[in-house]
Amino acid sequence: MEEINKNKKYRIGSVYYEFSGREIKSGYPDNVFLKIDDLLSYWSDYNFDKTDGYIYFDDLEKELVPPELTTTDRKRFIEYLEKGIEVVNK
Repeated sequence: MEEINKNKKYRIGSVYYEFSGREIKSGYPDNVFLKIDDLLSYWSDYNFDKTDGYIYFDDLEKELVPPELTTTDRKRFIEYLEKGIEVVNK
């Protein structure tokens, strides 16, 4: 684990997070979908721990859930993510 992640509360596999995009079902205009995709790509492609392939975070909704999601997609997205989250530090 990289030093920067040692105090984070939770982790989720970057590949698992990458596939979370399949839970987004609503039709979004291109400019909104690009924002959503940028956040997903930021975590799954760039900001994961390079030593073990996990994404470390403290607050699921503030860090990993795109704010542009509809209420229904947000709920589905969070439910999917919660299945893959591991507690690292309490």
